[in-house]
Amino acid sequence: MRDNCFTFLRYVFALGIFCNHLCITRGEDIFLCNSAIFVAGFFAMSGFLNFNSYQNLPDVKRFVLKRILRIYPPYAIAVFGAFIASLFLTVLPLETFLKQSETWSYLWANLLFLNFLQPTLPGMFEENVMPFINSSLWTMKIEVLFYISLPMVHWAMKRWGTNRTLLSIILLSLSYYYATLFAYLYTENPLFSTLNYQFPGELCFFYIPVLMLNNWTWVKKHLNALLGTSAALLLLYCADWHFQFLLPLFLPVLVITFGYGCKWLLRTAVWKDFSYEFYLFHFPLLQILFMAKGTGLPTVSAFFVILPVIFIIAIAVHYLCKTMTVHFQHPKLA
Repeated sequence: MRDNCFTFLRYVFALGIFCNHLCITRGEDIFLCNSAIFVAGFFAMSGFLNFNSYQNLPDVKRFVLKRILRIYPPYAIAVFGAFIASLFLTVLPLETFLKQSETWSYLWANLLFLNFLQPTLPGMFEENVMPFINSSLWTMKIEVLFYISLPMVHWAMKRWGTNRTLLSIILLSLSYYYATLFAYLYTENPLFSTLNYQFPGELCFFYIPVLMLNNWTWVKKHLNALLGTSAALLLLYCADWHFQFLLPLFLPVLVITFGYGCKWLLRTAVWKDFSYEFYLFHFPLLQILFMAKGTGLPTVSAFFVILPVIFIIAIAVHYLCKTMTVHFQHPKLA
């Protein structure tokens, strides 16, 4: 199962999200850079790879430790880093900034993956197009909830059958996804749009790949047909927003079949993967750039100015966290 090009896809999705946020923070709107498709792509790979790992060695303690050591140190650095930067960048006097309840709410809420409770800091980015410190962090609570669900779903598969359990989860998730999507399209109430991107609706992006994993012989036999069909649906999705309802049906299939069907990209499997750290740090760095009047830069220039900075920080944080956590890792986790 290691012969895939998922590392290549991770960088494609990370850069796609970066391009989307670059446009959004500049007040531009480009549909082809819609980050929903790239975030869902990350979820699909996470579901496939993490479930495969747990299924091969169903040890809850080992799985939890491995996920904590990989996910939390860079995440905590991103939260604390933004907080420390705000001490120097806030337009409020430092004493006033530290006395605001929102300042400390930001820390505890974000450290607990509850970014939606306090996504802003006082005096930060108030003149930017978006006032949020790190808009990327909303996905982390969904990722964590998926990790929590994984051992329970694995147990349920053994208790009630693999396909029956997974299809039930997928159908329930799709029901929620379409109910909130069509409620939003009918009422235009932004609450339904927000609900659409929450955990129940995102489960299908995790567990459709798990269904494919557990029916891998059939998937391999029809790999090219699945890849071609899902790619065609992607073109429809990009061509007309009316086809956005297709996203959970084709994207998980496309990600997995592309990852294993494009053999010419197999060499990318040996690339070092800094996409997670890139994802965590790109948004606040974009916000700081535009707070410093970076909106005067053309979009292409802004892209090439900030991109290498984000990569340098991502690589530094990756190796720092690896060094920090190595003493806590079981030999098999290294």
